[in-house]
Amino acid sequence: MSKGLYYFAHPYSAYNKDGSRNSRGQEANFNLCCVRSALLILKGYNIYSPIAHSHPIQMGHPDLQDSIWYDLDNEVIDKTKWDGIIMSPDWDKSLGCIDEKERMENQGYTVLYYDDIMFGWK
Repeated sequence: MSKGLYYFAHPYSAYNKDGSRNSRGQEANFNLCCVRSALLILKGYNIYSPIAHSHPIQMGHPDLQDSIWYDLDNEVIDKTKWDGIIMSPDWDKSLGCIDEKERMENQGYTVLYYDDIMFGWK
């Protein structure tokens, strides 16, 4: 039985010490997001994960700027009827995740946390 439709906010961007993009770090974040997304689905949550769903497009054309993804993600958030948002571990270190959480909260959506769902932490 489905527990509803949730937006899964997960960190993506990774940078080297010099400020340049770290593609290996982003690939690792993508892979981790896919594993976590699958586990949430197995727990009964229907999720939309912008990282899992858009990373292949980004890799096909790495010149796409972050602002394109922020605009798309915000439009998806605003035009979809959600049951809430699920925040991944380390969400609070990602400006994108922080913004997504705030946007969802401002629209009155429920905020859940991955670790609470997976491990029953409170």
